[in-house]
Amino acid sequence: MAVSRFSGGRVAAPYAATIFLSAFLVFQVQPIIAKFILPWFGGGSAVWTATQLFFQVGLLGGYAYAHLLASRLGPRRQGAVHLVLLMAALVVLPIIPNRTWQPEAGADPTLRIVALLAATVGAPYVLLSTTGPLVQQWFARAHPGRNPYVLYALSNAGSLLGLLAYPVLVERVLGLRGQAWVWSAGYAAFAALCGYLAWRSRDTRPAAHVEDASLADDEAQPVGVANVVLWATLPACAVVLLLAVTTQITQDVAAIPLLWVLPLSIYLVTFILCFSGDRWYEPQLYGVGLIVALATGWWVLNHVVIEIMVQIAIYCFLLFFGCMALHGELTRVRPPARHLTAYYLLISAGGALGGVFVALVAPRVFDGYWEYHLALAATAALVVVARLLDEWRRRRAGRRSSLTIVPPVPGLRAAVGVAAIAGVLVLSVTLWRQVEVRYRAIEFMGRNFYGSVRIYKSNPGDAQELLVMEHGRTLHGYQYTAPERRADKTGYYGPFSGAGISLTERRATLDRPMRIGVVGLGAGMLAAYAQAGDTVDIYEINPMVLDLAESRFTFLADARTRGATVEVHLGDARLVLERQLEAGPKQFDVLLLDAFSSDSIPVHLLTEQAFAIYHGHLAPEGVIATNISNRHVDLRPVLLGAGESQGLEFAWVQGFPDTFHGYLQSDWTVLGPRAFIERPRVVAATGQWEGRRSILWTDDSNNLFSLLRIQ
Repeated sequence: MAVSRFSGGRVAAPYAATIFLSAFLVFQVQPIIAKFILPWFGGGSAVWTATQLFFQVGLLGGYAYAHLLASRLGPRRQGAVHLVLLMAALVVLPIIPNRTWQPEAGADPTLRIVALLAATVGAPYVLLSTTGPLVQQWFARAHPGRNPYVLYALSNAGSLLGLLAYPVLVERVLGLRGQAWVWSAGYAAFAALCGYLAWRSRDTRPAAHVEDASLADDEAQPVGVANVVLWATLPACAVVLLLAVTTQITQDVAAIPLLWVLPLSIYLVTFILCFSGDRWYEPQLYGVGLIVALATGWWVLNHVVIEIMVQIAIYCFLLFFGCMALHGELTRVRPPARHLTAYYLLISAGGALGGVFVALVAPRVFDGYWEYHLALAATAALVVVARLLDEWRRRRAGRRSSLTIVPPVPGLRAAVGVAAIAGVLVLSVTLWRQVEVRYRAIEFMGRNFYGSVRIYKSNPGDAQELLVMEHGRTLHGYQYTAPERRADKTGYYGPFSGAGISLTERRATLDRPMRIGVVGLGAGMLAAYAQAGDTVDIYEINPMVLDLAESRFTFLADARTRGATVEVHLGDARLVLERQLEAGPKQFDVLLLDAFSSDSIPVHLLTEQAFAIYHGHLAPEGVIATNISNRHVDLRPVLLGAGESQGLEFAWVQGFPDTFHGYLQSDWTVLGPRAFIERPRVVAATGQWEGRRSILWTDDSNNLFSLLRIQ
């Protein structure tokens, strides 16, 4: 790529190869290990946020180690220490997590995820992350007069290729264990390369005035307190924006590698462009782009129903211009090369602080996903501050203003500065008003690792008054507050829905009480079908949802009053059912899967391996009914494939809206023996599916994008 710019021929090749391979491996390991642990922790967007927390902190540890090594030890000792650690890290390979790290029910698993990652990939990852600053330091010492910043751009190019190669090639070709073994082989090759450079650097001596020769931009700002603060706050804000945008996208579709990789790739592209030279960042151009991006980012919050590809495009547009502006301003305050490792150390510290804020602070301080709002306001504010500081310094130094599009009319540029500050204030106020609207008429709002839950009243004071549970932006059940109607079966679960038909028709074939399984509690409405003597096992991962279903709604209590046995099992449904199956099948007459009506799809609950567990728990002639009502994804092909893999017949049942009775439009699939699927009421309710096709998802292979409803 840019190797010829900083050295020639074979001399530079080992440095370039080592940095490129290390960056490639750093960003390959992130989706690999996240996909390994995703099924263990519920399959939600917070799993990726927690993994990013670890990797940001690990990056900081790597840069701190590189800074200490370069500043405290001579070349010979640096090489020796680094070589020993590179070899020691080989002990943890291959990077396959131990199943003993699977979570305990009910606990916030964020710190457990961090500890799991530290034990599984911590040592190799930290050493890989040292490569950029450390090898650049060795290169600058061995080749004075060359620009080490271009190696940083090469590092980011390797990172980008590593990310993009995962969903395009690696995920499609290799299973998870194969990915782990290939990555481990790549690390061994990296250790050999880096060990060679460490050995080679042992006899080099510091070059005089490396900082002046290495600095390509003679207008680089001198190091000062304001610059040092910007070295940390600009990357911190960029990471908060990255994680907030990723959460917005994955909440609306699914926590899958492609939707992790896309925002992270955009984030890295902005790094590559900004650190490849000043020509790529034009403050005025990207200032205008940022204004448009922030406006569209604000607009999308006010529209609940937006076609999913439009949403993704808007979020990516916002992320690109936001990170381009933040990273562009970061390069404009870069230091001379003698402060190289300190600069990178503070960049990584800022990134770690951003990760800590989103993964640890925000869920405990906010009761909604307000970090997205905060990221928009903070991005605007930091960019304006950085630009005003730059203008002030230019004016003090007698240099030309960078605001070339503003005529040099007395007072006009000052007015532009005042307008920028006013714009930040207006944006902040409008975002705050959006937050304020979410609190109106609410009975409860709370947030934990598994998401944000809101309880509010609809049609308050009316005969049709409802108590509603909302998860994120998705309805998770409601109940009439009038005593005479609180047992009504409503929403996606009316008597003519797939759930209602499966339960009533299966009961008609039995001469005993039913055994019912439910994956996904919500408000608990499916318990309304339980009768005296029935046994109902409900599987719910979110302890907050269980608390609200027991304290705010009466479906569970009413079912127990009628004589049914209702037990709620906390934890990921697949893990809990798998453990229970080892003790013996539950013998469910009907198993209802209701974890897919949220816009985010927990993919691990829909694979062949998951359905083998569900099928193992069924009684003879048992039925699996799945709620696949979703605005963005058509899951029918996956359920058909899962049914075929278990030898079960398939039916698609549509429920139609009825305002008076409180029914919503719903889509359910029913899997069961042929005799059940051919029952007259089931046949009458089965919809006609044009373009019927079967897709079998496995734990190693699942492509959600082929199922998107693109209008």
